[in-house]
Amino acid sequence: MLNRQCQVLISDMLPDSLPPQVLIVGEQGVHFSKVTNLLGQEFEHILFDARHGIHLEALAIAVGTLKMGGTFCLVLSAWEDLEKRPDFDSLRWNSGTSVIRTANFIHHFKQCVEHHHFPILRQESAVSFPSVFHCEEKGKSATVEQQQILEQILQRKCDLYFLTAKRGRGKSALLGLLVNHIDTPIYLTAPNKNAVNSLYDFAKESVEFIAPDELSQRLRQNAAFAENAWLLVDEAAMIPLSLLQQFSQYFRHIVFSTTIHSYEGTGRGFELKFKQKMHRTFQQFELYQPLRWQKNDVLEDFIEDLLLLEVEDKFEQIAYNPQEEVQIDEIAQSQLIRAPEFFYGLMTLAHYRTSPIDLRRLFDGTGQRFYLAKYQRQLIGAIWALEEGGMEDETLIEQIRQGTRRPKGNLVPQSLCFHGNFPQACSLKSLRISRIAVQPHWQQKGIGQRLISSIDNAKVDFLSVSFGYTEELAHFWQKCGFILVHLGEHQEASSGCYSAIAVKGISEEGIAFVKIAQRQFQRNVALSTHPLVETMLQGEIDWMLNEEDWQSLKNFAYFNRTLFSSMPAIQRLLRAQNKINFPQLSSYLTKKQLPFDKKKSVECFRLEIKQYLEELL
Repeated sequence: MLNRQCQVLISDMLPDSLPPQVLIVGEQGVHFSKVTNLLGQEFEHILFDARHGIHLEALAIAVGTLKMGGTFCLVLSAWEDLEKRPDFDSLRWNSGTSVIRTANFIHHFKQCVEHHHFPILRQESAVSFPSVFHCEEKGKSATVEQQQILEQILQRKCDLYFLTAKRGRGKSALLGLLVNHIDTPIYLTAPNKNAVNSLYDFAKESVEFIAPDELSQRLRQNAAFAENAWLLVDEAAMIPLSLLQQFSQYFRHIVFSTTIHSYEGTGRGFELKFKQKMHRTFQQFELYQPLRWQKNDVLEDFIEDLLLLEVEDKFEQIAYNPQEEVQIDEIAQSQLIRAPEFFYGLMTLAHYRTSPIDLRRLFDGTGQRFYLAKYQRQLIGAIWALEEGGMEDETLIEQIRQGTRRPKGNLVPQSLCFHGNFPQACSLKSLRISRIAVQPHWQQKGIGQRLISSIDNAKVDFLSVSFGYTEELAHFWQKCGFILVHLGEHQEASSGCYSAIAVKGISEEGIAFVKIAQRQFQRNVALSTHPLVETMLQGEIDWMLNEEDWQSLKNFAYFNRTLFSSMPAIQRLLRAQNKINFPQLSSYLTKKQLPFDKKKSVECFRLEIKQYLEELL
């Protein structure tokens, strides 16, 4: 069997006008944004254009599609001074609006290339793609390793089964072979239907594929079909945890298959998170033998080193000891990235959606702060925070409030400015807790609260956090002194929860701002159409129109303020005025049904408010 090869080509021969893309030799180019369409396919040779920046997710996916014996050619614009070149990929993940250099990651990248002894070719060198490709016929029968797992699953001793492996180990093939041995109804779900093609190659019987959101809806409507059925979930770590928990309540048996060390997230962290919430019997299996390439494949080893994919496996979890003192310190980014494995390993365990974009941000992102909790020099908890706010351009801030501009970065200040009519959220300086993680054995011991308390002396006006709302998380942030000031309209795709924003005042200005934001949230939540309203009602409903309401109405009528955010002000207006002036809005509030499609309905609503406001002038 032949190894896969990698070559690094330093060249400007490709046209500069060519957008960044993965170039499949003999096929048309595939843009990085569409690279997930390659999943489930295999290619003999790949030319990867990294002259404008190294898109890590695309790189990992492309390497995973290369056949045994194939050659991967990575094209760069320079080598010796690559650290000094602008990295256009930074526009995806850095909080700033301009391209930056990424010297720290490039240093790490070069070390990995040199460690694996990839040849560095120059522009005048010829890229050697073998003219005759080694073709190996794939068998349709189970390997010894697969057969052993199949036999254990088919004993049906448990309700749920977890199947994990690195890429290319035959997880999808095993699911296809499993189909051939089950005589009750079987359903299949996955985040990407194209990625399960190999499952169909091995399954002799037909299997109905249902997208995760569609499956969730069918279960809510009539779950009887799932009572005696099996469900196969491929790439489970890419599906919201809330949906997986819903599926586990209905199907008789479920096999959750997921890739560990994935470009989308981490399978180990997924297992840990999911099992904490599970109340059914389960078994765990893992495939080790590579099928699509040889063991110790140099390209696979390179990607694992480059993306720090094995740090979650190597992260040492230590037992809780209440007798010893825990030390908490802020650490500079420059110091952290000298040995980022422990910090990044903890993050991947605690947040299974940690992905290569987070790694790029860790190495070179601007405006980051890190707080580490250690016990006997062992990392037990950490906070990853991002600096936000401090904006001085008043025109830009007003455009954000109107919804006509949404510059990159400043997630919480922009959300509060736009949805809450708080321009001061943009001008005040804040620190957003992007990630917080505590070792499993040390959780529920007050470490998270102590970490957050350590930020109270930060030279900012307020702290913020954006999280998927659950009562458990909301209670945690409340214990830490944070106040809920915003609920998102839609459920997050990653968690299945509604996004929430909570803040904590630090400076005098920040404390005053948080009080105002809290008062307004509590005043408006009673008149919101949010599904969580009933759990948050406090006191009498305030029906009096105030200045904030009039501002909301103007921004809704003349600009891009959303119907959802404007609804409290609209309801107060309709109660105070004759509803005949607002026929469409009045009908909507009565029937709870849009008169047209959403876009046209909102246009009609804007027009009704606009006409009324102009009559007042």
